Amino acid sequence: MSISLDILKDRHNPYRLTVMISAAAMIAALTLIYFGILPARDRLDAARKEIGQAKSRLVSMQAAIGGTDRQRQKTDSVRAAHQKLLSAGLLTPLLGSYAMRGKQLLDPIAREAGFIIDGVKELPSQPIRLPAPQPEQLYARQPVEFTGRGAYTQIVAFVKLTETSLPLATLSSIKILGQPQTPEKHKALIAFEWPAVGEKRLPDTKSKDK
Repeated sequence: MSISLDILKDRHNPYRLTVMISAAAMIAALTLIYFGILPARDRLDAARKEIGQAKSRLVSMQAAIGGTDRQRQKTDSVRAAHQKLLSAGLLTPLLGSYAMRGKQLLDPIAREAGFIIDGVKELPSQPIRLPAPQPEQLYARQPVEFTGRGAYTQIVAFVKLTETSLPLATLSSIKILGQPQTPEKHKALIAFEWPAVGEKRLPDTKSKDK
């Protein structure tokens, strides 16, 4: 160290300039490392950390979006299946009459079974528990009675075909009456019950007044 100091004190020493340049270069390098490279490395580490967090959020968002799409597809599938089930047998009034709608639905089935429908009658509906206030469109259990004739096998076929073709239709009652004039043909009173939807009906105040 004493030699280095002597060199610096001697202005005519040829090594003095070299030593000073080396010392200045070292100071500059240390300054660059301390004020430039180290902060830059810290910023780089922070940037890498932020990028990693952003990638993690992106993966989570993509998973959520994928889950939303799958849920939407599942919901659409369930809604389509529900609508298919309703259209397969939910009873709606035809010209204000459930009996007419029931006859329209069962006429082709009766022809296929060989059963002849002579008459149809709408029976009192059975209410379904509804929330308050009640909606304008109401669901109820609506029985419709069909009077007809046919052989025993034709009557059975008519009932089976109806329950197969209209899965929401339920046999609620059946009565078979023998006919002395036509022993091979029987009179049958068959009632099917459907879940039904229609406009809200006002109570019959006249019948109550009586």
